[in-house]
Amino acid sequence: MRRLKVITVICFALIILIPILTFNFEENAVSVIDNRELAKNPFSVKKREYNEENYEEEESEEGKEKRLTENIENYVSDRIGLRDEMILSYTILNDRIFEKMVHPSYVYGKEGYVFGAGRSVYPGYSEYHEVFADMVLKIQDYCTERNVPFLFVFEPAKPAVLTQYLPEGENYDREWVDLFLRALDVRGVNYIDNTVILKEKTAEGETVFNKKYDANHWNDLGALYGTNQILAAMREKIPQVHVNGEEDIVYDEILETTLPVSEFPIEETVPSIWVNMSCDSLTEEYKQELSLNENYDAFEYYMNQERLEEGAPRALVFQGSYLNIYGYKYLENGFGEYIFVHDYQNVIDFPYYFNIFKPECVVFEVAEYTFANEYFDYERMAAMDLNPALESILTDSDDIEEERLHKDSLTVEKGKKLTKIVWNTDSYLYRGWLRLGGESVYDLNWTESGYETTILTEEYRQYKDAMEIFTIEGNDTICYKNP
Repeated sequence: MRRLKVITVICFALIILIPILTFNFEENAVSVIDNRELAKNPFSVKKREYNEENYEEEESEEGKEKRLTENIENYVSDRIGLRDEMILSYTILNDRIFEKMVHPSYVYGKEGYVFGAGRSVYPGYSEYHEVFADMVLKIQDYCTERNVPFLFVFEPAKPAVLTQYLPEGENYDREWVDLFLRALDVRGVNYIDNTVILKEKTAEGETVFNKKYDANHWNDLGALYGTNQILAAMREKIPQVHVNGEEDIVYDEILETTLPVSEFPIEETVPSIWVNMSCDSLTEEYKQELSLNENYDAFEYYMNQERLEEGAPRALVFQGSYLNIYGYKYLENGFGEYIFVHDYQNVIDFPYYFNIFKPECVVFEVAEYTFANEYFDYERMAAMDLNPALESILTDSDDIEEERLHKDSLTVEKGKKLTKIVWNTDSYLYRGWLRLGGESVYDLNWTESGYETTILTEEYRQYKDAMEIFTIEGNDTICYKNP
């Protein structure tokens, strides 16, 4: 009896001590279970982060104490030893015993289908969507004025295609999508909605979204159908674009045993498609010097020699995770040069990328659930003001004044692949362009350093002595030329 009591005390002591002894003190630790950064040490945070709209500059002593208490509780809760193991065990037990998904990233639907948590909930149509539609039109107009075909692509979330499998009682209201697409129609935007093709393929018995694995994206087969829609739409403008056929792909299947960014166990066989092609990558040459949003820095540059020989175009594609994860390989095989930029926040700096890569066609792709400030900032979209084509300005100008361009007013930061040119001037520029060799035109954009643009280093070396800056100052068009 005494021995049993000792063993019991030891067991309880271990239960208490092991989580304490294995406490996680790592800085910037990220949980694999729920895919987020764990709470920081409240005593090591020197400055409180707060939203100025929700908090006052000065905080009461009572408020400080309450916030400190909450931060300590969050820190201990996040960092206690064996946290991930306990959460995983709890999640699996709920699944096995109650057939209930207890996970911050996923929810169960009917018949065992898994959906992304919150993916079927949306606040509805608002001024944000009108501003978004205006931005798309601005980008399309910019391309059209430069004789570059443009296509906007809308990707549906999984609930849009498999609505019948959503959890019982969940109301999936997609009216805002219809209103947004109508706004694009009113503006004359060239777009495709891949909801249509994915619903058609699903009705035919094909699996374009997996039952469980990767609940937030289409699968490899869905990506094939969706990207072929993109390529087919662009081929109407440029006949040399290649649409993937049966001869281009090798279909296979693989077994997935856990949900993405999670250790939640599953067993599901999903499509895995390989594309028969050969491409050269120029990614690293550019990415080291290219400016990208620090949170969304996906970028790739591929050259497909076979497609180039067929006359396929250089495509600049602003894309999200649907294409980043699954769809990119199909576009690699469709274009001669395929340059993609993670669209979130980066697309708002559209001229920067357009000027560097001089595309022959442009695609802007978004998923249904990315219409939010964290992906596309409302204020920046509303403030977007793109230059018209310089050619149209020169055509409409009756008289162009000429001034001397002082080289000492230029700051040149030359890299291996890209060169940034900054023009320091006291002149107020309503619009500004840099022209090299009488042909290549680049927008000048205002920054804290001055009016700047980024160009290919190769072009700068070739045309640096044939440089012109055009500006609109008041009612006058002025050309600043090299002496």
